[in-house]
Amino acid sequence: MKNRWTAGVVVVLLCVVAVVIAVRSRQPRGVQIGAVLPLTGDLAIYGQKMKQGIDLAIGQANAQGGVGSRPVQVDLEDDQGDPKTSIAATQKLIAVNGVKVIIGGAISATALPCIPIIDRSHVVLFSPAATSPKLSGASKYFFRNWPSDTYDGTAMGEFAAKSLHLKEAAVLYVNNEWGVAISKIFTDTFQANGGRVTITESYEPNATDFRTQLTKIAVRRPGATYTPGYLKELITILRQKQELRINATILGAYGFYDPQILQQARGAAEGAIFTAPAYDPDSQDPAVRDFSGAFQKEHGSKPDIWAAQAYDAARIVLSALRTGASTGPEIRNVIANIKGFDGVSGRTSFDAEGDVQKPLRFLTVRGGQFMNYAPEK
Repeated sequence: MKNRWTAGVVVVLLCVVAVVIAVRSRQPRGVQIGAVLPLTGDLAIYGQKMKQGIDLAIGQANAQGGVGSRPVQVDLEDDQGDPKTSIAATQKLIAVNGVKVIIGGAISATALPCIPIIDRSHVVLFSPAATSPKLSGASKYFFRNWPSDTYDGTAMGEFAAKSLHLKEAAVLYVNNEWGVAISKIFTDTFQANGGRVTITESYEPNATDFRTQLTKIAVRRPGATYTPGYLKELITILRQKQELRINATILGAYGFYDPQILQQARGAAEGAIFTAPAYDPDSQDPAVRDFSGAFQKEHGSKPDIWAAQAYDAARIVLSALRTGASTGPEIRNVIANIKGFDGVSGRTSFDAEGDVQKPLRFLTVRGGQFMNYAPEK
């Protein structure tokens, strides 16, 4: 009797397992997208915002039926802003998870070493913020929706010479792939337009004391100092510049476009001028207004440029997948032919080298607020 009872239980369990397998087999398989972002470490302030932007885009897509009635799943890896970790994370997503498109290489230093990997694997790497000129045309599988340093540095170099009418400037840059590239482009452009860079100083990532470099710059009395860098270092540079009573105008790049600059540097940021993509969280454009409202409802704060860039990156990838593209080459071909995608960070197209084509704007800090730059009357 006991053996019969045991056998009956086994049969029932087998039937249950068979039913579960059958039900699951009828359910649509999810669509996988990879993401590699700096979620911890010094660049986590950017990576976490990017994650929030991606999560919002994926959540909205799944609420509308996903892709072809299949839910979209993001396989997320943390590279800590470290190139070696980025390589390992990218390889894992391709070899283990089997993804065909990755939103990542969030910065130039983590995107560049992954180019050989995506070339071999024929997997698309879409960066929301990498800007190095070395990435232009580096791989037919690489795209980015943040303008190249060539575009950014050239714009500021011309602006400094032609609009600000500066004759002399100094350069103080972070010594990494991005800082070296963009500061050189600014210098070459500024000098080609009649200006002169009288001194160039650098600092290592995560540095905390810039008084030596600032003192050397002060001796030259430049009209402005071009200072491409990241948030934490920029706040300290601004404070120490104020302490040393250096009057040169600070010129910068997108690292300035963060409310924490206003909150923590306070008056020390006043008068700084910098470039940024044409994203405005207070825009009355319906798409931006909807995005900003949904983001604030989810996170209780306005979405910054990092969230907007990643949100658009995810939406562009989703738009490619909705065409039925499923392999790396298919996804790549769809994205390469995108013209005039209406993103919240600007109308987006891509050139033959995978670089985004969309406008920049010049912002300044005036009265403790970010605003579009206009000459003071």
